[in-house]
Amino acid sequence: MNTNAYIIEVLKAKLILAGYKVERHPQYLTLIVNSELEISAAVFDTPGAHPYVIQVMFLTAHPLHFPKGIVENLAGIGETPEKRVEAAVDNYLTTIYQTVMDGFTDTHDPGFDFPENEVLWHPKLGNLSTQGQWENLPQEDHLYKIIKEKFKPMLTADKFNWLKIYVSKSAAGNVIGECVFNNQLWPEGTEAILADANLWQVKGEFMALKQFIMFRRCDKYDPLPPV
Repeated sequence: MNTNAYIIEVLKAKLILAGYKVERHPQYLTLIVNSELEISAAVFDTPGAHPYVIQVMFLTAHPLHFPKGIVENLAGIGETPEKRVEAAVDNYLTTIYQTVMDGFTDTHDPGFDFPENEVLWHPKLGNLSTQGQWENLPQEDHLYKIIKEKFKPMLTADKFNWLKIYVSKSAAGNVIGECVFNNQLWPEGTEAILADANLWQVKGEFMALKQFIMFRRCDKYDPLPPV
């Protein structure tokens, strides 16, 4: 089985079922959604990984707003290759894709909006994914609150910016994590989430949090089209 091609076919079928217009790129192993968003995927090897785990890199690109793409590495867990692929695709759809598509809408939660350099921004918080045993699940904006005053100076003038957060703590007290802003490792954000995780009381083998956030510049502040 050509796993990369199979991932694309599974993703295509799920997107069509969800009501999106989906085409195959004429040259590349890429999907074109609603005639603009491009999605590619490829398996990458992880030495020492469990045989029931697959690691997939997804690239989500828009020719105007983020032509270089949003890069995310996601896992799929299953007893068969088909189940692993489906799990990885579902992971992508419920985290990255759903949040990206929400970013293209002008809906927003005013409670999260903030101004920066006289421009209003609408954060679009993706689902907060939890792993391990949590006695009390954190609020959806738990990670956002930790870094919300730190990332603002990093926002570019582009219509969209994005942030990926992952942090975990083992029963032995080992803490790992990272913040990636616009595909670049963000040390200050990483330091903040690691400090928070150090305070966790781990009940099982480990605990982890993961979230993807899009920042959309309010349409009111878009440049005027040329006359």
